[in-house]
Amino acid sequence: MMEVESKFRSPGNDRVEKALGKLGAELVCEEETEDVYFQHPNRDFGKTDEALRLRKKDGVSELTYKGPRMRMEHTKAREEVTLRTEDPLTVQRIVERLGFKEFMSVHKKRKNFKYDKIRIAVDAVDDLGEYVELELITEEPKRAEALIEQVRGELALTDFEPRTYLELILDMNARNEKK
Repeated sequence: MMEVESKFRSPGNDRVEKALGKLGAELVCEEETEDVYFQHPNRDFGKTDEALRLRKKDGVSELTYKGPRMRMEHTKAREEVTLRTEDPLTVQRIVERLGFKEFMSVHKKRKNFKYDKIRIAVDAVDDLGEYVELELITEEPKRAEALIEQVRGELALTDFEPRTYLELILDMNARNEKK
């Protein structure tokens, strides 16, 4: 399966949530997550455009491998392979014993909505601000891109952000080091 996703800087999460209510989107859940990213012992994931992430949230965690992105106009698609676990510490120990090193963590508060087949995440990310992600898991990336574009228009999201939260934090840290 492919994850097809589009991320935008939020024009204000309250405003987005009101627009979602008017569309009839369903609030599925609210959660706080910590995403721990790992470096491969022999491969630079920054160059190969891959990621290994352990997401910790509400007693259930997920280890996810993310393959290289296929970029489209305002979306990106990539393979995702996910393992759910109730024991994130053991999973992290296994990953570290295999030679992976913890690289960085991203903490966010998220409200998940569902509209049609799209998952809409309204995020407040520590040190970065507010964002909105539109996502579909599918085997048909082009069709998903069209549906995401339609919902993007309905929500009046215009400030497309192609980078991942990890890339945004790394870029911010690099800018701060130059000061």
